[in-house]
Amino acid sequence: MTKYFKRIFFVTLCLFLAACAAPQTRAPAGDRSVTPKQIAEKNRSIGASPVEWGGVIMELRNLKSSSELEIIAYPLQENGKPDLDASPTGRFIAVTPGYLESVDYSKGRQVTISGPVSEIRTGKVGEADYQFPVINTADAHLWPKAVAQRDTKPRIHFGIGVGSGGYSRGGVGIGVGF
Repeated sequence: MTKYFKRIFFVTLCLFLAACAAPQTRAPAGDRSVTPKQIAEKNRSIGASPVEWGGVIMELRNLKSSSELEIIAYPLQENGKPDLDASPTGRFIAVTPGYLESVDYSKGRQVTISGPVSEIRTGKVGEADYQFPVINTADAHLWPKAVAQRDTKPRIHFGIGVGSGGYSRGGVGIGVGF
């Protein structure tokens, strides 16, 4: 019985340690080193070289054959998610062919966009003139809505159980819950 207990304990420990592993990273789908503000100040497009920018959606405009997202850009974390604790790096417009659902792409949602910068468009932010780099979207990742945190305590539960399967069969179990 102790032999089985050791095996179960070892497997459970391995699963627990795997659950504590760092989040996966993904390779960037474009150049992250240049910011929307830098492109707008130089008043130039990058051309065929894609960039990868992300941030918070400020506005969605559905047009006849495309949709445009106005986004406040933030630096990206290793996994490509916008880092809202950092300072914004400018604004940009992402043009996507077809229709985007306004419920999904609503104001305040986080998104990461990649594609080439096609132009610099003059627009307004409030009453101020603004130069918006425009990306022709090759890929867009809409991040899940943030869930309000109810409790800051870790939610890890341990349990040990003993069961009987009849006269000759019994068992011991260890569980870990999150």
